[in-house]
Amino acid sequence: MRLLIVGPLGGQISAATKIAMEHGAKVAHVDTIEHATATLRVGRGADLLMVDARLDIAALIAANEAEHIVVPVVAAGVGVDPNMAARAIRAGARE
Repeated sequence: MRLLIVGPLGGQISAATKIAMEHGAKVAHVDTIEHATATLRVGRGADLLMVDARLDIAALIAANEAEHIVVPVVAAGVGVDPNMAARAIRAGARE
């Protein structure tokens, strides 16, 4: 599995990265949603995006759809405002 982490590394996302790598996933990281779409556009694909829920996940999904990039998105984060989480899910992210 190829996992692309989007957002600042730290806390729970770092822990999830370590767990994924221990289970054989190939993990890459970018800081922004723009870099995520650019990474996918140039052929560095991913089977799953794990995105910090504080980022604009709706914009990421829209940008990927405009490029005909189809990759599941998981919103991640601890202590995230429930409204942010709800927006991410409405945009198409998984919890």
